[in-house]
Parts: sequence; structure tokens; C-alpha cells
Amino acid sequence: MRRGALAAAAALLVLAAAGLPPRGAAASAVIESMTVENGYPRTLTFRVTARADVDITDATLSYAIKGRGTLALGKPDSLTPGRTVTAEVVLQVNSGQSYIPVGSEFTYSWEIRTADGQVTRSEERQFLYLPPDRQWKSVANDFMVVYYHGDRETLAKAYLDAGSDTYQRIGRELYGTELTTLPVKVILFANEAEMDPARPGTGGRFDAAVTTCGTKVTNDILLMIPVQCGSTDRTDTLRHELGHILNDIAGQGTLAKLPAWLDEGAAVYAQSSPGDYEGAFRAAVRADRLIPFNQMVVPTSNPQLVGVFYGQAYFMVKFLVDREGPGKFAELMRTMKSGVRYDQAIQRVYGLTMQQFEDAFRAAYGLAPRSAPTAAPTAAPTQRPQQAQPTPAPTKAPAQAGGSAGGDSGVDRGLLIILGLAVLLALAAVFSWLVAMLLANNRERGAGGGPSAPGSGGS
Repeated sequence: MRRGALAAAAALLVLAAAGLPPRGAAASAVIESMTVENGYPRTLTFRVTARADVDITDATLSYAIKGRGTLALGKPDSLTPGRTVTAEVVLQVNSGQSYIPVGSEFTYSWEIRTADGQVTRSEERQFLYLPPDRQWKSVANDFMVVYYHGDRETLAKAYLDAGSDTYQRIGRELYGTELTTLPVKVILFANEAEMDPARPGTGGRFDAAVTTCGTKVTNDILLMIPVQCGSTDRTDTLRHELGHILNDIAGQGTLAKLPAWLDEGAAVYAQSSPGDYEGAFRAAVRADRLIPFNQMVVPTSNPQLVGVFYGQAYFMVKFLVDREGPGKFAELMRTMKSGVRYDQAIQRVYGLTMQQFEDAFRAAYGLAPRSAPTAAPTAAPTQRPQQAQPTPAPTKAPAQAGGSAGGDSGVDRGLLIILGLAVLLALAAVFSWLVAMLLANNRERGAGGGPSAPGSGGS
């Protein structure tokens, strides 16, 4: 027995030295290749090829996206067992059910299982999802990376400087907060047509009528095109979209969401200037056509009101900041972050109901409170046909007729009946006229209210 044990041990040593598995022991699978096929803008295909001495029966893709905090698993749609297999998992990156933005950083690995129960795990790989067929370059600072192609290095560096200024001025000085997901990635496209496939599509009349200069798609990814967008400063688009990220960090709670006017107004406040939005707002003030506050809770779907909406949102935010200083505005954001609804937060921090806020805001621009009774339109009387108004009978006519019937005036009873019928007809005419005037007034009030933003809701 001792000699047999020594012989077996010697055989194991020989096999180990030769790099061969012992008889009866299964070898692990060998992963020969791992690739990612970039099917921008619709799909990413993760593919693995592996071999083993026994049949491979299963393959699993594990992946995570930096900044999302989740781990996902993917299975091939089909896999035929064999000693050499190629498996693939297709991710939908821009469909009605799924959206993974360009600029996303993947960490992924594969797990291969063989028929004898052994599991082989690959090393982790990294993949940065950007549109293919372009020579992407980048510039970076301590919290932002700008990816660009072509001769846009100077602009990319200007974006970095604008990002640093906005982060300091809005994030740290106004809100007293820090970015939580770093780095912020800016994908700089050549033009809107090039950027459109990367956006989560909305479609329709609004998209056709409004140019999108930039989009915040996550709290660490911004899509951008190098154009002036209502401002002489091209970097204002980046400031605006970075402002949205800072708004989310400072004020967006899990229960209480920021109303559109506050989110967009604070984003315009992050710009170097409100640009053309100011002109649109002041024109609306002159015409007394400001959007009611209860219609500012959601973004307008009317392209003709976009400038007014953004301008009014900016001046609503500026009104609050100027009223009691930046500290109070930061307190408002913190209050909403804690889960308090925006209208309750404004009342708690500023002591104003939304109606009082709206009336005070309108008064600051010389407009009457919206809650005040509305005077009748001065032009309304001229729209009424004066000659069509009947002259009512004297109010005392019925009493005089009734009194003479019981006296000695000698008035014929038939005449009294005729007079009574005439009075009834006159009263009927007056009643018909009053009804007609009421309907006319209702039509005039309906026509004079001005257009409202379609799809807007109450607060």
C-alpha cells in the first residue's frame, strides 16, 4: 500500500509538471475572446467565445454602468451546448423600453458553465459607449470630461472652464453641495442632426419647431452641440444643463419633485445671462400675457410659448433669490429635498402661498393681481346692436291697470285684457334680452382669456 501511494503521488507530480489535469479531474473552460459590437444608436452586442474539454452548457453576461449603482445579468437568446461555443447578449440601448445614453461606461465579464458543473469567470473589461466611426478625443479637469471630434479642442476647453465656474458659483456657493457622480461626461456633437439619434426621442410638432442645443440625460452625462442658443455665450448651454444636474442634487427628492418652473428657472439662472428669454418675458409683461403659475408646474408643449416659459421661470427664481438672499433659496431646495412638496416648501420658507407668490411677482412688474376681480371689457358694449334692445314697459303699468279695473273709470274690460297681454309680452321681451346679453357676455369672456399652454396641469 505504501508503494502504491508513493507511485500515485509521483504520477500526480508528473502530470502537474506537464500542465495536464489529473485523470478523472475536469479542466476549466478557456475564454478565447470577448468583444462588444457597437450597433449605435440601437444596440450593443456583447459576444464571448469559449472552449472546454466537456460540453459548455451555459453562459452569463454580468455588467454594470458606472454611476448607476446596479449590477445586471444577461443571457443569450439561444446556446447550443458544445465544447466550443460562441454566445452573445444584445442590449437595447435606445428603444421604447430601454435607454442607455452614449457616454456610459460599462464594466462587464462573462461566466461559463460546463456540463460537469464547473464555472469559469473571465476578468473584468471596460467599454465606453460612444458613436463609432469617429475619432473621439477628450479634454478633462478634476470633475468633467468633454469628448469631441474634429477641430473643437478650443471649444471643449471653454466648456471645461464654464463647467468649473458654474459648479463653483451654483453648486458650491448657492446650494452648498457637491457633485456625487464623477466625472460629468459631455459628448460634443457637430450639429443637431448628429446628436438626434443619441437622444431619447420625443418626436412630434414640438421637436420639429424647437432646436435642442443640449440635453441632460443622466446626472453625469450631457449631450451638446456647439451653437449659440438664445445667448451670445455658446457655453451657456453647458451651464444650463449642468445647472439641471446641480438642481437634482440640491433639491430633487424621492417623493417631492421639482416643478418645471423651478428646475428650468434655476438652470437659466446658472447661465452667464438669460439671453433671449429675457426679451420674451418682458414682451409678455407688456401685453399682460404671463403664464398663470399653475400652468408653470409642467413644461409647455407649445413651441410659441417656449421663450416666455423659460424667461418667466428665470425671473420667478430670481424673484425668490433677490427677495431674501441666496441662503433662503438654498433652504428652499433643501426643504424640497427632504420630501416637502414645492408649494408647501415655499410657504414654509418664504411665508407665501402660491397665490400670494404670483400676486407679489405680478406686482413687481406693475401688473394687477390675478386673483383680483376682472373688469368687464371696455369694447364689449360696442359689440352689441343697440337698436335691438327693447324698451321695457313702465314698472307701475300693471298696478295702474289693476286699480282701474275695480273702480269707476269706465274703462272697458276688454281694453284691460289687451293692456295686460301687452305688459306680459313686454316682460317676456325683457327676459329674452337679458338672456341674450348673458350669453353674449359669456362668449366675450371666453374669447378674451388668451391661449393657454396645451397639456398644462394645475398645481
